[in-house]
Amino acid sequence: MAQHGKQLLNWEFPEYNKYERGPLWRWIFGLILIGVLVYSILTLNVLFVIFIVLTCIVLFLHGKREALKINFGIFEDGIKIGENFYEWQDINNFRIVYEPPEVKRLYIDLKGTFLHDFSVSLEDQNPVEVRKILKNYLEEDLTKPYETLVDRLNRWLKI
Repeated sequence: MAQHGKQLLNWEFPEYNKYERGPLWRWIFGLILIGVLVYSILTLNVLFVIFIVLTCIVLFLHGKREALKINFGIFEDGIKIGENFYEWQDINNFRIVYEPPEVKRLYIDLKGTFLHDFSVSLEDQNPVEVRKILKNYLEEDLTKPYETLVDRLNRWLKI
């Protein structure tokens, strides 16, 4: 195991949020699904039908499995997300979006990656303490005080 300096903070978070989907959600999803499938069949868009069916299978299987716990650590030399370690020079900035109880997220902007923002659930961490530690090593991005569109859609659609 590589040494990364002193560990300053550590917590675990689920790889994704598992939302409760009630009967209303299932009815609305089912009606939208049937509508899209009927439209796709009437327009003879076979590829879209296949895409919709595969998406439903993925969502069904995703809903059946438990989210893995990911370990997140802040060290003197960088941050560790699961098994991956990122040194401070590999990170552009960070931002915290804290609107409890629904939104408690830390966004890490990695340099030179396809992922623009890596999203980490703060769980029960004190956002002021997390911010104070990270400000010692990174610049805080205050231009986007909101969660990403993907996180917002996932929460709203409960997926």
